[in-house]
Amino acid sequence: MSRQQRIVRSAIIAGATAALMVATSSARAEQKPDWTLPMLLARVQAGATLENVLDQQRNEFLELDADGDGRLMARDVDLHGTMEAVQARYQSLQGVLRYDLNGDGFVTEDEIRRTMRYELRVQLGQAQRGRSSFSPDRQIDSTVERLMALDADKDGRISMAEAVKLPVAQGNSSAAAGRIRRTLDAAGKDEVTLQDYLSVAEAVFRKVDADGNGTISQQEATDYSQSLIRAAAAKKEETERAGCELPAASDNARVMLFGGYEAEALSNVTLGSQDVEVRAGRIVIEPGSEPLYIVVPTHRATIWQVSGAVERIERIVATSMENRPNRTDAQAVPLAGVTGVAAERVSFLKRTNCLSYFSEAPSSGSLVSAGAVRRMTGKAPDVVAARYSVSAFSAPSGKIETARDERDGPLIIRKREGSLTIIGSGGNATIQMGPSCARDEMMRFFPGGVMEIDPKTVVSPVPAVPYEVLPSQAGIVQLLASGALSENRSGEYLVRSKIRFPAGLYGAHSVTFLVMKGTPYSDGDPGHSCVVVEETGESKGGACRSR
Repeated sequence: MSRQQRIVRSAIIAGATAALMVATSSARAEQKPDWTLPMLLARVQAGATLENVLDQQRNEFLELDADGDGRLMARDVDLHGTMEAVQARYQSLQGVLRYDLNGDGFVTEDEIRRTMRYELRVQLGQAQRGRSSFSPDRQIDSTVERLMALDADKDGRISMAEAVKLPVAQGNSSAAAGRIRRTLDAAGKDEVTLQDYLSVAEAVFRKVDADGNGTISQQEATDYSQSLIRAAAAKKEETERAGCELPAASDNARVMLFGGYEAEALSNVTLGSQDVEVRAGRIVIEPGSEPLYIVVPTHRATIWQVSGAVERIERIVATSMENRPNRTDAQAVPLAGVTGVAAERVSFLKRTNCLSYFSEAPSSGSLVSAGAVRRMTGKAPDVVAARYSVSAFSAPSGKIETARDERDGPLIIRKREGSLTIIGSGGNATIQMGPSCARDEMMRFFPGGVMEIDPKTVVSPVPAVPYEVLPSQAGIVQLLASGALSENRSGEYLVRSKIRFPAGLYGAHSVTFLVMKGTPYSDGDPGHSCVVVEETGESKGGACRSR
């Protein structure tokens, strides 16, 4: 085979692999079986003729047709399985009885060791002379342990009935059985005949043989492979868009795209799980007559409270990236919610990777998201606004309210003990001495505080329920107030009764919990927080630093 032919053949095989899912979907839609496609496209290469291809397919069919009745059926799968089981038992017996030195039909530990020492006599000699780092004795012990585990009745001997239990690798019949199952499934019927099998082969060949001369040229093979790759790419794009559909915007609607990493308030209501941190923000609708189509992607799970001239809202779409504790499951539903708008005017995407958040506009992220919104709604956004941390968006002006000044935020220096000397101007610096102040930290992390939301008013793709314990530092404050936690001078939290760890204790939000003797271990997810159990001295959760 020439180099050019090898290149073309590789392209055909790559095209077959990429196109498999596409072809399966198309064949089912047209009620045409496609079970031979991957193998066929490896065979229909430059220089192939229809006669060659049909001969190969015929031989393959004969191998699959276990009972030789001219039909592929479920009973062929069963027969392949039966024959493989027989072969497996035979291989198991061979693998054990090769150690039966006296021919009595049983194998003992002594026989295994004697056989192994005979087979490894050279290696044993080299090891004794220090010429090899290989340890034959270890291999012998391992083999004895593995084989003697078959001695079910513990009489010190492996019988033939016990020997057949030795695991062996599956053979070709498993592949044949799997191919028959896929063939029947793709065909959508209980049996497939030889004529069915050859008809599909001929159809594929004639598609590749564009000039119909009965022989595949290199150009025809390459062209067909590239067409399959293009079709696979189109199918992949279609699949990726599934679940990302949105209602089209009306002709006179203004489309708004608001982005942010996070809202600045915490929600007292969670979405779907007690172990995820849910934020809360506001969207204020300004007076006017034009209908508004608002799309709001964020990184954090967020509930948006909508107020003002809500009658202007034609549609609001809320989505988020983080839908698991401190991580994203791209194929799972985004965690987002909306209040103040009727459910029929609220939409949610089915996957987090449909639309990405962005925190600056214009930016590469905002441009990509705007393009996605245009594809989804049929209209480009009229207004695109974003900020990393947001208290409220106003529509349609795009005004953003925030409790933080991101460009000139405070410098915070924390010193738990000892002395601290600052030379020069402290400028915009805040120095926290001694134990951490949970309430101060809560307001630093969440300047919007905790937003009280009635879970019954939340429109969301997942259930909205009150938190048992508020997330992050707000939960610490709550537990301190209840007496379930107390704080030592190092800023560690002593757990004195059964609690649930607050959600969201990751990164800078992590703390140290000391579960005191006699206190049950806490429910929930401690995140990156260190948890030390006094009763056992065991450390759990994140990295623990001794103080």
